[in-house]
Amino acid sequence: MPFLEVFDFEATPRQRRRATELMTEALCEAYDIAPDIVSAYFFDIGANSYAHRGIHGYSAEMKRIFVKVHAFRRSVDLRRTAARLLTDAFVAAYDVPPKSVVIYFFDREPDEAAHAGALADA
Repeated sequence: MPFLEVFDFEATPRQRRRATELMTEALCEAYDIAPDIVSAYFFDIGANSYAHRGIHGYSAEMKRIFVKVHAFRRSVDLRRTAARLLTDAFVAAYDVPPKSVVIYFFDREPDEAAHAGALADA
């Protein structure tokens, strides 16, 4: 913990490798954590699996990279720093404008996550 879910569009392995490196560095810097506890899951969103502003598929004017950050609760200031650094990371990895990167934080308490069958608060 933390882990990230990244929903992207027809990304190349090179883009995803770069995104992995940069987003891990960004989150570690923002949260002052070690990279060995950060995981990422990538989901390719095809043209028929996306809609925006009521427009479906290839006709949608902008395809957003959507990122979910699952982590133990952090302060607003730390999340603000993480949002800025993660956005910069995805902009660099995917060569997209910042407005194409959307990040949602799913914070939880340690007693709401289990690793190897034990709650993380133990």
